[in-house]
Amino acid sequence: MRKITPFVLVAMLVGSAIFFAISCKGSTVAFNNDGQVASLNVEVAGTPSARATGLMERKSLGKDSGMLFDFGGNTNVAFYMKNTSIPLSIAFIDSSGKVLGIRDMKPFDLTPIEPPGTYRYAIEVNQGWFAEHGIKPGVTATIDT
Repeated sequence: MRKITPFVLVAMLVGSAIFFAISCKGSTVAFNNDGQVASLNVEVAGTPSARATGLMERKSLGKDSGMLFDFGGNTNVAFYMKNTSIPLSIAFIDSSGKVLGIRDMKPFDLTPIEPPGTYRYAIEVNQGWFAEHGIKPGVTATIDT
């Protein structure tokens, strides 16, 4: 039994590290605005649990960073800012990568932020990032997940 225990412990540690790496998978999103490209490093919220938590309880968000919500198919789910202290902007994006709409969100505001229609992806960034980079509805995003 003593010979097996270290092996089991190592296997559990390696398995935990792999699970953590997969659940916190990072990705890149590039917006092409008339030849000008703006890129974001995003954390992918691809599971129901990760999408429900989002950026809650975070104190800050990196300059060119955000969170990508991948619903895996079309949805019309609204967002809100429960337990979120960072002022954010959100872009709703369809499955082809077209930005459908952008909304600003206030910290701790429970008012639903309704999408402009059916979308597949939503990206939350520091408030003003989209405006600063000229990203508007109709711009195309390339999402590397």
